[in-house]
Amino acid sequence: MKKRFILLVLLFGVFINAQTHRFIYELQYRIEPNGTEYDKEDMVLDINPEEVKFYEFEFLPNDSLNILHGGMSSQHTSQSGQTILRKRNSNKNKNFVQIMMMPYYYVFETEDNIQWKIETDTKKINSYNLQKATAMFGGRIWTAWFTPDINIPEGPYKFRGLPGLVLYVEDDKKDFIYSFSRNSNLPKTYDTKGFLEKHYSLAPIIIDFKKWVKLNLEFYNDPYARMRTEFQPDWNVRINGQQIKSKEEFAGLTRQTQINMKKYYNPIELDKIIPYP
Repeated sequence: MKKRFILLVLLFGVFINAQTHRFIYELQYRIEPNGTEYDKEDMVLDINPEEVKFYEFEFLPNDSLNILHGGMSSQHTSQSGQTILRKRNSNKNKNFVQIMMMPYYYVFETEDNIQWKIETDTKKINSYNLQKATAMFGGRIWTAWFTPDINIPEGPYKFRGLPGLVLYVEDDKKDFIYSFSRNSNLPKTYDTKGFLEKHYSLAPIIIDFKKWVKLNLEFYNDPYARMRTEFQPDWNVRINGQQIKSKEEFAGLTRQTQINMKKYYNPIELDKIIPYP
């Protein structure tokens, strides 16, 4: 962890000249409630002159390939479901989301004003002073460590509003753990329009959260509705190791898909949970 903060110290000297201040966090998250295994993703926090964006690092190499080849030759779909855009100094987030197996891209807005309690606990790593803060957000209790030495009230995901950059944050169950990894400064504002504001060829459909819940429940009730309707006999479709040769075979897959959807559903914001039956 000390090496990570040394990098932060070295790069902060040219911070003022950058157009995109990029901070990379390692996200560890449990997709199965009460499970023991974690998935990991490197996450990007881009702080631009007008906007703040948060998304998976894996989008970047794919974006580079597309720019190099002048097309959409490489794509990445978010695994964590944490693709966020907001204006600077705002708690209003645009949430970009998708439903697995569905060729649609959605966006809905949420107002996420976190009421932090700044604690007296402090610690120091290299030349950086860190201070503890706690909050209840999204049905979880969170602990964050921020540095007032970097006067940027931002952090990973929606964890902003503290008098300094958040470098570490976790919930009390340790289902979600964000830890600062590295950072860089880009001379120009990084353009994410090819994969964030649009998901490659998919323009976002504007909805509200109520509609998002409805769409997820419809998918849960009949996850193969679209495939079954569009299925052609010459398709080479294999699901969970099973070769699908007719429309009727999709029916047998529904129950197991529903079981898996519930088993591996551990949303970061428990107060926005999809009420799967």
